[in-house]
Amino acid sequence: MLKHLLYPALGVALVGCAAAPTPPVTGPQSPVTTTVPEAVPPLPDTTEATLPQDETDTQPDQAPAILAATLDFKDLPGWKEGDPSAALGAFRRSCARFAQNWDEAMAWKAACEAAGKVKREAGAARAYFELYFVPEEIAGNEMGDGLLTAYYEPELEVRAAPAPGYDEPIFARPGDLVTVDPKKFAATGFRGRKLMGRVEEGALVPYYTRGEIKNKGGKVLAWGSAADVFFLQVQGSGRLHFNDGRTLRAAFAGHNGHAYTSIGRILIKEGELDPGKASKGGIEKWMAAAGPKKTSALMNRNPRYVFFKAKPVLDTALGPIGTQGAPLTAGASLAVDPGLYPMGTPIWVSTRLPRNDRDWKGQEARFLAIAQDTGGAINGPMRGDLFLGSGAIAGGLAGIVKHPAHWWVLVPRMMVSEATGPKT
Repeated sequence: MLKHLLYPALGVALVGCAAAPTPPVTGPQSPVTTTVPEAVPPLPDTTEATLPQDETDTQPDQAPAILAATLDFKDLPGWKEGDPSAALGAFRRSCARFAQNWDEAMAWKAACEAAGKVKREAGAARAYFELYFVPEEIAGNEMGDGLLTAYYEPELEVRAAPAPGYDEPIFARPGDLVTVDPKKFAATGFRGRKLMGRVEEGALVPYYTRGEIKNKGGKVLAWGSAADVFFLQVQGSGRLHFNDGRTLRAAFAGHNGHAYTSIGRILIKEGELDPGKASKGGIEKWMAAAGPKKTSALMNRNPRYVFFKAKPVLDTALGPIGTQGAPLTAGASLAVDPGLYPMGTPIWVSTRLPRNDRDWKGQEARFLAIAQDTGGAINGPMRGDLFLGSGAIAGGLAGIVKHPAHWWVLVPRMMVSEATGPKT
């Protein structure tokens, strides 16, 4: 097959031109809900696996290295039997973001205008993508396949004021936290990752650590249990359920810029937990037995602190807002490396997904997802993090997803030319 660099064709051209998964499946997963089917066993522990969703945090001079070959849809394994209707809904939400500035997203316009007229059912959605897109094969790396993990949106019981069992604050972003985006300083020659800090005597210095932030205090959005707040920060967003009936979304509002340290690994290293037991449930049990003082000391050994902002939950069927600015769709929104894939890109994924919370091996799954989010640990041509929905069921599944995956991207047909290289 004739190879070519994907990024100039995809990254530049596309942007710069004017229910719980139940494999085995060959189509995308249905949105995950918090309703427990009778066939699903008791909720599992959720492993401490996914880092908080970062602000887009890429090297400006990152050299794209993915290769691709133009294919036919019949070359995609499982495409004919798949159901891309959930991905169609997610893509429509990406189109709403593109529509805010068609001058910078002209390559998507024809596909977006047609998407709103397509019935959300398998056959119609499949025909739509075949008409408006062309599949491109990704040559990810010398090892072959990439890696798929998953994340979710926790749901927490919280209080408006501290109370027994609800004594861990969820802080809003402080006014003295400064973010330096190298993209905004390109003319000065500044390069590197985003920096988070504070100004002291006219100089930018590192922001306070977790322990210092808690001692310093700040604006509190809500109070929860130590374990719940910790995993809220790991996932980067969550739904807050107050005892007066209110529900708000704690949306990611930034972090203090310090490196993330896994408290689960600390507990294993110090013999407090056995290897393989540093799950959400295992850490919660340890915290309950250790008490508030030891729990606080353990949490402070992770210097990173994630801040939140309160947002209304306008549609309970949709997840939080991803990096692109579109709400995430369970089973159809994918976090990707933004240095390699423009937000909104449809990606056909072949991998394994769990049937239930004890299905660690997973079942064969092939589905279409839309690149709508990023994450601090999501780097590389076939490294993805699949959003599985909100609540404990989604969390139980997300905690055991860590499987090889192979990708194919769908490029708007209007951008495909002889320059991309025909299939040979």
